Amino acid sequence: MRGLIPDHMLERGRTVLDSYREPVERLLSERRMPEEGWPDDVIATFLWELSRMDTDKDPKAARIGEREARVASRLAEESVFGFCHGVGRSGTLVDPQPKAPGASIMYALTNRLVTDFLRRLGFRIEGAFVVPGATGLSIALCLSALGEGEEVIYPYAAHKSPIKAVRLAGFGMRVVDTEIEGDRIVVDPGDVEEALERSESPAAVLSTLTFFPPRSSDPLPEIAELCEEYGVPHVVNAAYGIQHEQYRDLLNRAIKRGRVDVVVSSTDKNLLTPVGGGIVYAPDEETLREVSRAYPGRASAAPVAHALISLLSLGMKGYRRLMRRQKECKALLDELLEDLEARRDDVRVLDVDNPIASAVAVEGHDPVDLAARLYVRRVTGPRGVRADDPFGTSRLRGYHSNYITINAAIGVREEDVKTAVERLERELEGE
Repeated sequence: MRGLIPDHMLERGRTVLDSYREPVERLLSERRMPEEGWPDDVIATFLWELSRMDTDKDPKAARIGEREARVASRLAEESVFGFCHGVGRSGTLVDPQPKAPGASIMYALTNRLVTDFLRRLGFRIEGAFVVPGATGLSIALCLSALGEGEEVIYPYAAHKSPIKAVRLAGFGMRVVDTEIEGDRIVVDPGDVEEALERSESPAAVLSTLTFFPPRSSDPLPEIAELCEEYGVPHVVNAAYGIQHEQYRDLLNRAIKRGRVDVVVSSTDKNLLTPVGGGIVYAPDEETLREVSRAYPGRASAAPVAHALISLLSLGMKGYRRLMRRQKECKALLDELLEDLEARRDDVRVLDVDNPIASAVAVEGHDPVDLAARLYVRRVTGPRGVRADDPFGTSRLRGYHSNYITINAAIGVREEDVKTAVERLERELEGE
């Protein structure tokens, strides 16, 4: 470029270019999540440059394999930033793919960043990787890799995904029923131990860290101790467990006290990505390697790219800011619901100890119908459960109240919370 414009102008232009290159060079050198988030155009340029390393971008290549990243539409290619070969090999999900050097770098870098991200949030782990499948499929992958017996011990939580994950992995299920303590639905560690003793061939314990209230988190430290004592793998469903310190602290106590093999969280619930990705993390890297070997074939790069985009876009500061905002919105939600309770005889805020969601008993109202009417009023997310619904309540013997749950998860806005409670009151009034 020298000689085309005056040198001082050229140097000024290079300064601008360097400002875009510098974060990329630092990322490739340090391989840590940036403190400050990146602009979208820098992220897009970085991803396209990586994807141009893949063999399907080689203009002189003779592509004669049955899988050559051929796509019918440019739109499809753009939707994955050109990573059309996907990630992984048929043997191991996290292994480099010879036809996709760029995608392999992208995947390895994403896993480095998500590990660094979790450690800096305070999780006691040695490694993590992104799975191109949401929470249920990621749980099934972990169980298929680690389970050696015939049935999974499952402290009951009313969610179809983990139940289907157990079946998909080829195991039977021994359900541990829950108990009621005040308003909370809890798991007795003694019942888990009894299930382990009664099972002739326990494959694993699938415990629950995060769930809708009034279902409380499982007593993970006690379950981890039992898994270590009985020599049974322990898989933790922490679907949205990354976004709050209460979940982190409970998980860390379990890791310190006993056996936790792997933890599964969702990318969309925690990193604000499109649905489709999971994060598997563990206190032992070899366990992660074993899980990655269980994945059959190659995988889509899209959920991995989405996770990387979120990590780079937010940076550590951006994510911590979202965590602070979530706490503020949850406090606001509780305040508004308590105010509603003070003004109405048909509403009681349940004591559930959940940092993400609140539960409200609604007397004289059908909670399922109430949640449906809120949906029509353009309030998404409330969950209505009847007291005699053993699936909805997470207790096979039912619950003492009809209730609805309202979430204030990461990414929620104050105006969302205010509008939801206002519309709830209108529906209670029958307006």
